[in-house]
Amino acid sequence: MPYLESVSRYLTAAHAAGSAKVEDPTLAATQFLGMISNFVYWPTLLLTDWAPERSAIERAVEETVETRIARYRP
Repeated sequence: MPYLESVSRYLTAAHAAGSAKVEDPTLAATQFLGMISNFVYWPTLLLTDWAPERSAIERAVEETVETRIARYRP
């Protein structure tokens, strides 16, 4: 929950500042974290040999950020 709340607060502030158009920050935060966890977290529970390299994790996070920016651009 701390991550969800932190991202939600960040998105709320970005919306208030006019740098993003996020009408539902909790939903947006959930989607953001879900996109990352679908690549990083969930496979580790289901696949015993899942061990993406740091560069792959960084790319997944970067792609998630780019996707969210495209969606919530003011």
